[in-house]
Amino acid sequence: MNISALAKATGVTVDTLRYYEKQMLLDAPAREENGYRVYTEAHLERVRFVRGAQALGFSLAEIRS
Repeated sequence: MNISALAKATGVTVDTLRYYEKQMLLDAPAREENGYRVYTEAHLERVRFVRGAQALGFSLAEIRS
């Protein structure tokens, strides 16, 4: 799936997904020849995990570790 599909599926913005990737909360996805990111079910599950942990009060630094 592309980044907009992942954003829609998880309820976060595209910018949030890019931020998670930069903060190493989300593994860097493979890229197509045109440079577009290609996300998998594992990325979807990871974003849901991060959002759930945040809802429980964990900081991004705590989630990363």
